Amino acid sequence: MDSANVLLIDANPQDEQLIRGELALMRDCPYTVEVAHSFADGLTRLRQGHIDVILIDLNLPDSVGLTTFLRLQPKAGFCPIIVLVGQADEDLGVEAVERGALDYLIKQQVVSNLLVKALRYATERTHTLLALKASETRYRELYENVVAGVFQTTPEGRFMAANPALVKLLGYDSEDELLELNIARDLYMYAEDRDSWMRNMAAAGEIRNAELVLRRKDGRRIVVLENSRAVRDDQGRTIYYEGTLTDITEAHELSRQLSYEASHDALTGLINRREFELRLQSALDAVQTGGAHAMCYLDLDQFKIINDSCGHVAGDELLRQLAQTLQGRVRSNDTLARLGGDEFGLLLHNCSLDDAATVAASLLKAIEQHQFVWGNSTFSVGASIGLVPVSAAFRRVTQVLQAADAACYAAKDQGRNRIHVYQEDDTVVAQRHGEMQWVARVKRALVEERFFLEAQPIVPVSGNSGLRSYEMLLRMRDESGRIVPPGAFLPAVERYNLSQRLDRWVLSTALRWIAQHPQQAARVARIFVNLSGDSVGDPQLQEFIRVQLRDSGVSPHKIGFEITETAAIGNLTRANQLIAGLRSMGCAFGLDDFGSGVSSFAYLKALSVDFLKIDGLFVGNIIHDAVDLEMVRSITDIGHVMGKKVIAESVENPAVLEKLREIGVDYAQGFAVGLPGALERMGE
Repeated sequence: MDSANVLLIDANPQDEQLIRGELALMRDCPYTVEVAHSFADGLTRLRQGHIDVILIDLNLPDSVGLTTFLRLQPKAGFCPIIVLVGQADEDLGVEAVERGALDYLIKQQVVSNLLVKALRYATERTHTLLALKASETRYRELYENVVAGVFQTTPEGRFMAANPALVKLLGYDSEDELLELNIARDLYMYAEDRDSWMRNMAAAGEIRNAELVLRRKDGRRIVVLENSRAVRDDQGRTIYYEGTLTDITEAHELSRQLSYEASHDALTGLINRREFELRLQSALDAVQTGGAHAMCYLDLDQFKIINDSCGHVAGDELLRQLAQTLQGRVRSNDTLARLGGDEFGLLLHNCSLDDAATVAASLLKAIEQHQFVWGNSTFSVGASIGLVPVSAAFRRVTQVLQAADAACYAAKDQGRNRIHVYQEDDTVVAQRHGEMQWVARVKRALVEERFFLEAQPIVPVSGNSGLRSYEMLLRMRDESGRIVPPGAFLPAVERYNLSQRLDRWVLSTALRWIAQHPQQAARVARIFVNLSGDSVGDPQLQEFIRVQLRDSGVSPHKIGFEITETAAIGNLTRANQLIAGLRSMGCAFGLDDFGSGVSSFAYLKALSVDFLKIDGLFVGNIIHDAVDLEMVRSITDIGHVMGKKVIAESVENPAVLEKLREIGVDYAQGFAVGLPGALERMGE
């Protein structure tokens, strides 16, 4: 064992000699004896420290009897005290032990073995007590300073102990306040949570990583993570519970917020498309074994007018207002979602198709009656609704959504602001479904670079040898490499908002080809690129064209653009802005399919175009139809008066070409003057 310091407080030299002599008999004695001859000297040495055992005679010059021990005891701390008494004073030694002394020795009976045994026991006890004190100190520091709340509670639901972290966590000022609480009544936000806690603790004897909602002193709600256990006696009876509580309120709120954001639309607060599809899948799973649900796909009519005229801020506000209006018209157990843009979805749980149609009609009426005020303007909008029964006929969510979307567009085709109910043999929906499949094929063709351009010449009718112009024609190859007729995929492109993307592709591809083939380009007067109605309404298009011209290095005088009469009249202001902007760069502009509108001549003065392209519907039959002939003649004459060049399309035979020459048409386009061909053949 390690050496130990023994302090002998004894005024009798014979006692000192006895102790030293007996210890000397011990081999490799680990004890060092220091002697103090008075009580006062003993206290002085004790204050200096490093004393492991005290041997004290109770009869000292400055202190006599049991009082000597009682005076020493509070000064000794953890240092054990062994008292020395005479044979006649053994009762005094017994009383000292009763008062807290470790042991007593009768001087006349002190022998080496007995003395060493007493000292060894004393020093070992000292080391044990010091180790225990250090452990208690560490535990107390941990208990006092740990971030988590630590507690002990009675089986009756009262606190026995709580560390400062728990006191602070629960919003109280002291541990004493907690000791007065009834846990079930004062801490639990929900009584059923306490009942569940008691059942789980009784069954398992512990609680692991359980989330609890508790009430602070100020009434504020907090969420904690609990880990606790029951402490039981030998018979299995619960003595108390102990455990920790960790505040996870902030993390819980963040998790809840993230979960909300993942499942809700930020603008309207409605369920978003992802969450809607999950709920639709659950409904679809349920109907495989019975039940009836229905889905409405709702698309606003004329929403674009508000966006274009008042801006997206106004459009967003309208969507928020309509979301609230629609939410107030459906049951609490139904699911209303914003699917994207101005599209909404409604899942009607346990609802027959007839009842769903009634609900859809009420939504249609609510939207129609909603007056949207923005600034000094008041707007009304309508909606088209596709209604689909969620039945076992569908196996996948995508099938339900496609059917609902197709039914919605069928409602639009039938005049808007109405409901179209999907039927399995619905030919209108089948047509729309086919178009939607073309959308996927078109997008795939873009990614796989299966689009290409052909050029059809536009030649002077007079027959002079001037440079020809060419119209760029979009072509597509299918998955096997065969060319797809434009009439197969263009309707889907126009209906499902792919026009802008393809228009830009045509322009950038044509400019790139011209830049890479300058010699052929020099033999071409101008190339014409068609712009869709969606592109005409695109406020970023003009800047896109400017950048493309700059980056390609192609002269703007080599480029012309065509828009249909219908597209121009449908967005007259924007069309004029675009025409003026592109003409100022040096580009030419033509009005395609002129004459197809009922008010063509009325709008002609408002459109500052360079070319009029007469609708082929009139051109093809001018040999046999006097009305068509006069229509072509009138357009040509008026166009010339206004300083515009006139192009006739769909010129299919020499007789028509000759008649156009007589009338004075400037240019012709059609099979009679040139078939569409590869770009490499331009300028031949």
